[in-house]
Amino acid sequence: MKFQFTNLKTKVKLISVRKLIYQKSSDDTEGKKQKNLTIGRKYVFLALALSFMVNFDSNAAIPIIATYSLSLGASLLFMGFIVGIYSMVHIPSNLIFGRLVDKFGRKRLIAFGIFLDGLSMLLYALAQDPFFLLFGRIIHGIGGGFGGPATMAYISDATSQRRSGRGMALYGMSIGFSNLIGFMLGGLVAQIIGVSNLFFILAIILFAMSFTSLLLPSIYQPSEEKLNLRREISQFRKVIFRKSMISPYFSMLAMMFNMGIVTTAYTVMLDDAGYTAGMILSIMVIFSILIHYPAGKLSDKIGYTKVMLIGLLLIASAFGVFMISLEIPLPMIGMALLGVGHGLIFPSSAGMVKEKTKGSESGVATGTFYALIVAGVAIGGPISGFSLQMYNTQFTLALGIIIPLIVAISLLVLYKYHRKD
Repeated sequence: MKFQFTNLKTKVKLISVRKLIYQKSSDDTEGKKQKNLTIGRKYVFLALALSFMVNFDSNAAIPIIATYSLSLGASLLFMGFIVGIYSMVHIPSNLIFGRLVDKFGRKRLIAFGIFLDGLSMLLYALAQDPFFLLFGRIIHGIGGGFGGPATMAYISDATSQRRSGRGMALYGMSIGFSNLIGFMLGGLVAQIIGVSNLFFILAIILFAMSFTSLLLPSIYQPSEEKLNLRREISQFRKVIFRKSMISPYFSMLAMMFNMGIVTTAYTVMLDDAGYTAGMILSIMVIFSILIHYPAGKLSDKIGYTKVMLIGLLLIASAFGVFMISLEIPLPMIGMALLGVGHGLIFPSSAGMVKEKTKGSESGVATGTFYALIVAGVAIGGPISGFSLQMYNTQFTLALGIIIPLIVAISLLVLYKYHRKD
């Protein structure tokens, strides 16, 4: 009887231990699930939709803004100034307003940035002369300087550290879709309903999205510490010039430099060869979107630097294909390689920026990241145009091989140095 009672007690203890192990396992699994996202999925999708809209309006304007300014009476010289003023304002705005995103929080500045974008679209629609349109372009550049870093920082806050690559991949996909749909619809819809009507509709959508953004939960609490100007500048420099930022920043700059060559010089080469440049460029965007999320997962698994290196080698290879011939299917193969390279570099570099910064630095880091996206095209475009005029197509396309390879070698040296260190 005593033996049976002892045996029963042992069984009860075993069952209790099993329950505790099962409960702990369940809690760990649930904890892991919760750590992947800090907010509900519906809010993540809303943040991605807002990111899409922040970029969509400027992409929709790209195919039509030059001809629209000419129709309002701008000279060719002033037309170029109207087109370029957006980048001139947008680059410093990203750097400056990225810090404000850290000081005042993400949510309010997302709403404010999208509201300014909507206001700029309304000014575009109401413009009766090129000077009024120029004013609208300046407001647009400022709005993008708020909206871009704020949405990127918000999505960075919403994803866990161990899933940085995947979170930034989703963010990159929202930008990719905005590029693809914006380029395609901008010119097409403007031809059907008119340029002014297109801008007016975009203004209404952006105003609505601005108020919708207030539904986002606040997941970042700004520091209440007040810094003087000297300490603000010191904080700014500390984030931008951090050694760990060299790899993602220069990878992004090299990639966007090559995009500047493509949008400026290579499109001219395609047009001269009798091809529709927009259709061939869309191949690059589609491949980039398709590879983004797998690249994000790969970055989380094997490391960001390795994925960036592969991406840089692929975009250099793409320009090698471009140099061979303009005969179909080589431009398409080159665009596919360029798209895969783009899809590898964006999530890996953005994920590394997220991993190497604290929440209170995220706005500055993402603002710099956004500024480099615009700066790369702004530098690559004029240089490739000058090269095409002064030299030849082969020399111009060779720049698209040399620059990524220089950055790739630099990344490899840095990677080996950090491993030894």
